[in-house]
Amino acid sequence: MDRFYTSPELADALVGLTTTRRRALSIADFACGEGSLLLAAERRWPAASMIANDVSAASIASLRKSRPKWQAACSDFLNPRSVRSSALRNHLKGVDLVLLNPPFSRRNRQTFEVAVGDEVLHASIAMAFVVNSIPFLRPDGAILAVLPDGCLVSKHDEPVWRALRKQFNVEVIRDNSRSAFQGVRARTCLVRMTRLNARVSVAEQVTAPFAPTISRGRVQMHSRKVVSDKLGKPLVHTHHLRNGVVASSGLHVEGAVVSGPALLFPRVGLVTPGKLCVLRKSQRVTLSDCVLGVVCKSETDAETLRQMVLASWPTFASAYRGTGAPYITVERASAVLAEIWLTARSPSAVLPSDVLVQVQLADWNEDPRRPRKGCHPRALTLPTAVR
Repeated sequence: MDRFYTSPELADALVGLTTTRRRALSIADFACGEGSLLLAAERRWPAASMIANDVSAASIASLRKSRPKWQAACSDFLNPRSVRSSALRNHLKGVDLVLLNPPFSRRNRQTFEVAVGDEVLHASIAMAFVVNSIPFLRPDGAILAVLPDGCLVSKHDEPVWRALRKQFNVEVIRDNSRSAFQGVRARTCLVRMTRLNARVSVAEQVTAPFAPTISRGRVQMHSRKVVSDKLGKPLVHTHHLRNGVVASSGLHVEGAVVSGPALLFPRVGLVTPGKLCVLRKSQRVTLSDCVLGVVCKSETDAETLRQMVLASWPTFASAYRGTGAPYITVERASAVLAEIWLTARSPSAVLPSDVLVQVQLADWNEDPRRPRKGCHPRALTLPTAVR
């Protein structure tokens, strides 16, 4: 099993995502390695009770010497029998906060049987660590994890995420640098999971009907015409979508203008959580033909939609397909956003009778490589939620 330990900087960033206010914390890491995550938690909560587990006897022996007050166990966390025979059995339903940087190498594509409620599913190794942590949580406990992007978009893990979202708010907070782990270049992100009954969900915070408008950019990068800022608007291409923010390109081009507030994301290429960006109300830009935009009524609606998509990331990412570079069509984007929006709405939220998506597109075609001029804007009425 590959072992790439968490840097102190990444550990501090993960611990900083906690929302718990409990004074006497019980904090666990079930794949602790050298203990980086628990050390970061100890710096923040010196009086907290630390629970460390790892399959490596050498790692646990070292922690027992350096941190004698920690409650340490050496078990294979993916083996229920090993867990039951270890000291971990004393902490079931007693942990306030689980910190995880689980192993995530899948060289042999191995999956592990896990149970989410009454459902028995199969998951990747990283996903299995997340699921197996749940029985240790208090009713108001939370999980903070460093997870590989593949875990979020894998078809193998999609049913597991779907089951987990019935119990948890799942938030993808940020992308990590590909150099976050020494010795490997991996795409990872920070994820926070809190019980659905622990706080008001994002969907319950917005009660106004939401009627987005999806626009596809028309400027082709190879033939773009750069002009002065008096004659054009700032160009936004996929590499200007960074860490949830629309970065300045420094270029102004001629073309159709999209005005904020809006939610921008790539139409083609590798999509990651950080590529989902809110265009502010004051911004007016021109999109390249590789970018889609969902025009919103307010910045609050744009940020709410962003959080809903992040919470359903496997569903959204699975809409990108293609034998070469993955891409999403306007129709698929409309359908997946409708699914996410309607799924996220709680029974107590005010639902519109229908959600109207206006597709404003002068040159659209199902094949993204062959745009066609002369197409008229079209309106799609999405299905009404089942109350």
